[in-house]
Amino acid sequence: MVLVVEIVIVAAVVFAVAALAVGRFDRLAPAPPDGASVGLPAGTVAAGDVARLRFAMAPRGYRMAEVDAVLLRLAEELAWRDEELARRDDELVRLATFARIGPESSVQEHPVVPLDKPQD
Repeated sequence: MVLVVEIVIVAAVVFAVAALAVGRFDRLAPAPPDGASVGLPAGTVAAGDVARLRFAMAPRGYRMAEVDAVLLRLAEELAWRDEELARRDDELVRLATFARIGPESSVQEHPVVPLDKPQD
């Protein structure tokens, strides 16, 4: 009889350890179900788009491929914007220089010849 009690106690301890190891007695509330992930829009990316960005959860966190794709897209968008801003800055400097100096030899000034009015 004592052997049966010892076996039951050992089985209970093994069950408790195994249940704790797999999270059966986990005290954390269950995670909310995954909503649809909100990615970046197809057009240009604005600050509000990044603020509304949500990633789907995976068992060990976020899905790495999804996060990597979004970060790559953001990097490309920012690189394009930097290049576009630099191009526009160069264009503004060129136009300001052109306005200050005027056209060098591209337009030659022609004397204005007054037209005679026909007399009645």
